[in-house]
Amino acid sequence: MKQAVVWGIAGIIVILLALSCSSEKKKQQLSSVTIDSSPEQGATVVVFGEEKGVTPLTLTDLPPGSLEVILKKERYQRTVETLLLRPGEHSQYLLELKPLQGYINFETEPPGAEVYIDGVKIGNTPIFRHPVEIGHKKYKLQLTDYYPVESDLEVREDFHYPIKYILKPMEGTINILSRPTGGTVRINNVPQSQKTPLQLQLAPGEYLITVSADGFLEEHSKVVVQPNKEQTVTLVLKEGETPPGMVLIPAGEFIFGENERSPDEAPRRKVFVPAFYIDKYEVTNEEFKKVFSDHNFPKGQERYPVTGVSWDQAMSYATRVGKRLPTEIEWEKAARGEDGREYPWGNEFSLDCCNTREKNLDMPVPIGSYIGGVSPYGCFDMAGNAYEWVSDWYQRYEGNQYIRKEYGQIYRVLRGGSFMTEKFDARCARRHFDRMDAKRADYGFRCVKDLPKNLSAEKK
Repeated sequence: MKQAVVWGIAGIIVILLALSCSSEKKKQQLSSVTIDSSPEQGATVVVFGEEKGVTPLTLTDLPPGSLEVILKKERYQRTVETLLLRPGEHSQYLLELKPLQGYINFETEPPGAEVYIDGVKIGNTPIFRHPVEIGHKKYKLQLTDYYPVESDLEVREDFHYPIKYILKPMEGTINILSRPTGGTVRINNVPQSQKTPLQLQLAPGEYLITVSADGFLEEHSKVVVQPNKEQTVTLVLKEGETPPGMVLIPAGEFIFGENERSPDEAPRRKVFVPAFYIDKYEVTNEEFKKVFSDHNFPKGQERYPVTGVSWDQAMSYATRVGKRLPTEIEWEKAARGEDGREYPWGNEFSLDCCNTREKNLDMPVPIGSYIGGVSPYGCFDMAGNAYEWVSDWYQRYEGNQYIRKEYGQIYRVLRGGSFMTEKFDARCARRHFDRMDAKRADYGFRCVKDLPKNLSAEKK
């Protein structure tokens, strides 16, 4: 009996020891973990649906295996991660927080500008759909020789911000000199208060620089001003006098006509032309009304070329002001210069240089509007704007074998094309013809004047 009691107590002890060992073994198998967050700490940690604290946070007595953790923080996306816990081990996890973002496009004209957000360069324009953390941002665009652009932007989640700028170029510097000094300067026909020499700050672009002085012939030069660059223009004036509003076309040969365009323009050849004066601009409504008081035109169009004028009216005006209409050869030299170019400004057509049908204005513009279209001698609008009557009959050129029924003393010639014609008709060599009494809505003219006899002899 006593022996049985002893064995019973021993069994109980064995059982208690086994239970204790099992509990200790189970405790040793539990896991722990430290959770941190980047790029910022302080994220709220949610486990088993309960908020446990903020990062960095250590959790203990966790069963081994998979543990789903949720991180929440203002300005960041909700982050969900599954952590693997090993039995009886302590784990450490650094979880990456992804910021809430908006998206920005940066475009500039011209392209290539450097783009900075909060002082950090992100690339050069154009930049499309660039991710940016939400919040208040400062951006800056800068390009060499252009003024920088700086501004603020409040970026919101998933918003798309298109940012476009036409960058303003820095002014260029131009030094204008003349011989002799003290010349009167006009920039794009606008008189300047200071005489030569002078220095000007001008926005980039093409300019016509004109210098005149008493007792000297006016000189001009086309200049392209580059952003933030300096250049010098020197104009040497020749002795002589020019009637007001006219330019001198010097005596000499030039290339006249064309072989590969319209048949009536051939043959292309060199022709000698004595010196003469020609109007710098087409005759205007204002000028025409001074001679013909019954001429009417819309208010505000005083400086527009007179149009709807017949050859007879143009001749009558020229005679009354002591001038005449140019010949075809004179007109073409004044428009073309000596080198046989297609247009007064060169061989390639440009919408920036004239008013033709391609411009889609359907009306003339004030005289002198196209600085880039000036001829080598300083004449404006010799391509487009208004057709210009000349004195000649429409006849075959010497050496031309092409026959047309229109040739003869029937039609008079017009030159230069107009706002109603296409670029082909605005070429320097192009010929148009019509009846002497025709008054089409785009028919105008300019005049020429002979040099005094003593000067004519000197110019030959």
